[in-house]
Amino acid sequence: MHHHPHTGPYTENRKEDSLIKSLRAAATTVLAAPLLATVFAAPASAAPEDVTLTAEFHGNDVEVTFTNDSSEVVRCQWDVRNDGEGWGRGYSLVNVDPGGEHRPMDTFDDGSYQLDWLCYNPDSGEQWGTEGRIQTAESILFTLPFVPDDDADDGSLGDLNPGILVGILGALGAGSLALGSS
Repeated sequence: MHHHPHTGPYTENRKEDSLIKSLRAAATTVLAAPLLATVFAAPASAAPEDVTLTAEFHGNDVEVTFTNDSSEVVRCQWDVRNDGEGWGRGYSLVNVDPGGEHRPMDTFDDGSYQLDWLCYNPDSGEQWGTEGRIQTAESILFTLPFVPDDDADDGSLGDLNPGILVGILGALGAGSLALGSS
């Protein structure tokens, strides 16, 4: 057995270690950047979970619930776009009182749709929703007529849509980052 001094198992491991370390460093940088951007863009007091939207579907009816858990009145609007046909239907701004709800409803033809929304505080400029400077939620995609799964009793997407959960978790992560840096 003739050994070359440079190809022993020891040098191979060192190479892999440094590669793993630099990959790790790169991954950390990539993850940290969007969080920081979110923190610096958001007004200090914006809490993403303060204003939320859930949607429930019954056949071809869509019922939307805006919930305002912030301490001030917010203005909210929503719109629904049809996937293939390029049309959209927008709904005018409504005021939602602190601690209150607004529950608009509409009926749509069979098809696939995307629901987006935006709420804002006219005094502070804070924003919530899927549109605008700061996105605190994911668009809701749905197909009508809605056929509930056997295990879903009311057809609410608010609890089932992983995008909404991810949005909230991401925002909570960003919020705790902001608190830690003050």
